Amino acid sequence: MNFRSQPVLVTGAAGFIGNALVRRLAAHGCSVRAFVREERLRSPAVTALAEAGVTLVPGDVRDNAVIAQAVRGCAQVIHLAAQKSTPGTTPKQYYEVNVQSTRQLAESALAAGVQRFVFASTLGVHGFVTKGVIDETSPVRPNSDYRRSKWLGEEVLRALHRDHAFPVVLARISSVVGPGAQWWLPLIRGIAQERIKLIGDGHNHIDLVSIEDIVDGLLQCANVPAIQGGCYVLGSASPTTVRSFANAIAIAAGASPPANGPPAAPYRAALRLHALLFRATGIHLSVAHNREALVANKVASSVRAHADLGYAPSHSVNDAIAAMVAHCASNGDLRPARR
Repeated sequence: MNFRSQPVLVTGAAGFIGNALVRRLAAHGCSVRAFVREERLRSPAVTALAEAGVTLVPGDVRDNAVIAQAVRGCAQVIHLAAQKSTPGTTPKQYYEVNVQSTRQLAESALAAGVQRFVFASTLGVHGFVTKGVIDETSPVRPNSDYRRSKWLGEEVLRALHRDHAFPVVLARISSVVGPGAQWWLPLIRGIAQERIKLIGDGHNHIDLVSIEDIVDGLLQCANVPAIQGGCYVLGSASPTTVRSFANAIAIAAGASPPANGPPAAPYRAALRLHALLFRATGIHLSVAHNREALVANKVASSVRAHADLGYAPSHSVNDAIAAMVAHCASNGDLRPARR
């Protein structure tokens, strides 16, 4: 790990990816500032960071004064804080946090002389995909307010790089698995309780990557020289199928694999129509995304990240899935499967 003696600022340090990243940095003796919301300061994940010697910076990424202070003296910023895709969030809230606050943080970093700014974006900017291989040149077609706001955040940072040589690197993160990945909980719970079916036969692809490999990729984005302005897909070594993903969850939960369900074609048609509606009107129906992961066909290419960064996912996805299910079970999130 090639971090300088100056601190690295990690925003969103209480989150799943941010917490894993800060723990890795701390374990290697790096000086870290972990930016967390005040209401998360007493969470076990954050108190563990403090016990490991990490400097906690409480605040809101919308507070310009706090942000300006947080970046001062830092060599790198890894920006993971975001308004996540949650029911009830308004387009304005996504824009304020994921676009305006990203702009302010970047401008503060530029003024402070930060030498590398890594922005954690999402493979979701490409929208609902059912064919082809996704890479950095694929069409950008966000189909939700969250995904659109992440794309707009990318655009803000590209403009700063173009106009002011801002040393930004964009990381489009694929679907991450590992202990603490709470967004998979409804699927895990449904499979563990044997009350969910797949849509179709599950032979469509899903791009899954271990949290450990994503941390590796983000650190490479922060460290590798002469890649400013670059955009990189951080995905899996090879895609898996939805059926394999579901079976791995079932094995880890001690449940029967889910059965095949209704044909996928009507669901895919509905999601395509919804994507068109969103692009034309901005109207987003959150219910449309409830089954997207089960019916999309996502194969991602990290060829550019491998060539430029040395990114080479090596951790077992199945082991990460097993650890994720075990974490849910230890938290009491799963009930015994119904026989």
